[in-house]
Amino acid sequence: MKTTGNRGIADMGIVGTVLKAAVIAAIVIFCIMYYDRLNPAEISAFTAAYGGTAPVVFIAVCALRPLLFFIPAMGLSIVAGLMFGAFNGALYVALAGVLSSMTGYWFARWIGRDAIVRLAGVSGGLRRLDRWAAENARRAVLSMRLFQLPWDIVSYWAGLSGVGFRDFFIASMIPLLPVSFLYTYMGSKILTPLHGGFIAAVMVIAGLGALPHVIKKVKKIHRPDTKS
Repeated sequence: MKTTGNRGIADMGIVGTVLKAAVIAAIVIFCIMYYDRLNPAEISAFTAAYGGTAPVVFIAVCALRPLLFFIPAMGLSIVAGLMFGAFNGALYVALAGVLSSMTGYWFARWIGRDAIVRLAGVSGGLRRLDRWAAENARRAVLSMRLFQLPWDIVSYWAGLSGVGFRDFFIASMIPLLPVSFLYTYMGSKILTPLHGGFIAAVMVIAGLGALPHVIKKVKKIHRPDTKS
C-alpha cells in the first residue's frame, strides 16, 4: 500500500512537471507568434478599438502582462496616461497593478517554488537567501518597488522565494497608486516634453531609480573606518 501511495505521488509529480512545461511552452510559442504585436503602441491601438470598454480591456491585458514577457509595465503605464489622462489612467493602472502583481507572484510560485525549496535543501547559500527573503519580505519588496525595479521581475522573485503573499501584496500596494500616477502623468504630457510637469515627473522617476546608488554612497561615507 505504501509503495502504491508513493508511486501515485511520483506520478502526480510527473504530471505536474509536464503540465508546467506545457504551459511555459504555450506561452513562449504565443509570444514568438505575436512578438510584433506585444508592444505598447500595438496594445494601445488594440485597446482603443473597444471604445467605451477600452479601460476594461486595458486592465485585462495588464493583468495578463506577467505571462507575456515582452510587454514593459512602464510603457503600458505611459500609454494609459496618453489614452485616458493622468487621473483616470492612474486608477486603471493601479487596478491593473493589483491583478498583475497577483498573476506574477502566483505564476512564479506555481512554476518554480517547489524547485527552489528542493535546491535550498542541498544549498546552504540558497537556504540562507530564502530565509532572509522570508524574514525581510515587506522591506525588501517595498524597496524594490520604490527603486523602480521591473514590476514583474519583483513579483517573480517574491513568488519563487520565501516571501509570503500577504507581505508581498501589502508592500506592493503601498507605492502602487503614487507610482502609477507618476507614469500616467508623464504619459499625459509626453506630446509636450518641455512642459514643466513632464520634466518634473521624469526627474522624480529618475531620482527613485537612483536611490539605491545614493544610499550605498551615503552608507559608505558614514561607515566607520575599521582600519584606524
